[in-house]
Amino acid sequence: MKNFFLALPILFLFGCGGNKPTTLATEENTTTVEIPDSSLVLMDVQLTPPEIKQVESSIYLSGKVMAMPNFRASVSTDISGKVENIMVREGTYVKRGQALMTLRSMDVIEMQNQFFEAKAQRDFLQLEYKRQEELIKNNIGALVDFQTTESKLRAAESKVNALEAKLMLLGFSREFINNPQVASNVSIVAPIDGYVFKLPVQIGMLATTNETLAEIVNNKELMADVFVYDKDLDNITEGQSVEIDFITHSYPSVIGTVAHISRAIDPATKAVTVHVKFSAPPNKLVLPDMSVRCVVLKKESLTPKLTVPLASILHEEDHHFVYLTFPAQNKNRETTLHKYRVNLGNQNEKFVQVAFANEPTGEYRIVTKNVMIVENERKKKSGMVFE
Repeated sequence: MKNFFLALPILFLFGCGGNKPTTLATEENTTTVEIPDSSLVLMDVQLTPPEIKQVESSIYLSGKVMAMPNFRASVSTDISGKVENIMVREGTYVKRGQALMTLRSMDVIEMQNQFFEAKAQRDFLQLEYKRQEELIKNNIGALVDFQTTESKLRAAESKVNALEAKLMLLGFSREFINNPQVASNVSIVAPIDGYVFKLPVQIGMLATTNETLAEIVNNKELMADVFVYDKDLDNITEGQSVEIDFITHSYPSVIGTVAHISRAIDPATKAVTVHVKFSAPPNKLVLPDMSVRCVVLKKESLTPKLTVPLASILHEEDHHFVYLTFPAQNKNRETTLHKYRVNLGNQNEKFVQVAFANEPTGEYRIVTKNVMIVENERKKKSGMVFE
């Protein structure tokens, strides 16, 4: 009895070694499967020769519309005054120099008064200068009086010119400035062609020099600020053409050009800002801050590589596989299919470029349809149990 109990562990070990579980399979059976040719036809498994070609793959970048610096303007006044009349509304298209509103200003009246006083002083000093000049020629006058008069005349002329320039900046012509008539109103005009998209004014409000009275944007030339992460920067170059979609509007796509690439990473977005110049679609209103999406073609997708349909790829956790067959090795009307691990490259809606972990040798064909049926057949023949 004692010897019997000592022998039990040994018998148990031999019993375990002789009956392997059916869920395990040999290394060979886990990578190959033999299927009769007639069964492949019934399974509708297609075998295709390898193909080397380009797979155009795109990068999708988000951004927003910005107006070009010379095609957007903030309108303000150079002199304080009360809004007396408003000639435009938000959405009005205006031409450069067109009046937007008028201001009634006491300051402009005072400036004109100063101009007339300075002009009168200058005219008087011009006469005095000529008189002193004649006295000097006749050796009668004193040189110091002549020089004093000349200095005062130059100062008076400078003051007249400065006041005249200020009045011309306010929109008065030289002919009107030299007219004794005094104006109390100032016109605020558009500095560029475009649409008025902000007009925060009303009749009677006091407009000051540090206040924005209107904003104008010209959508003939626009800019999209697109955000690119460093992993995609290699696919962006200045002068490159990109496709722009207006994701919040049913506008047609337009083609833009990369104008500038920022040379710093934004600490807030962790991305580099790329400035894309484009024109708005015909008869469509595109305004600043609209959301856009840019489609950029990957440079590496222009390189031809081994390409298979997406249906050829077998996904297992984090790995990808394809099934191959070598026609020269097939015998007895059976096809031997080999399972190879691959790494995926560029892909689109139909195809994907692949690279073998272990490159096969010889002529082969790839399973391009019903690859999952082949995988299930392999599991069934290798004794693996399905959950």
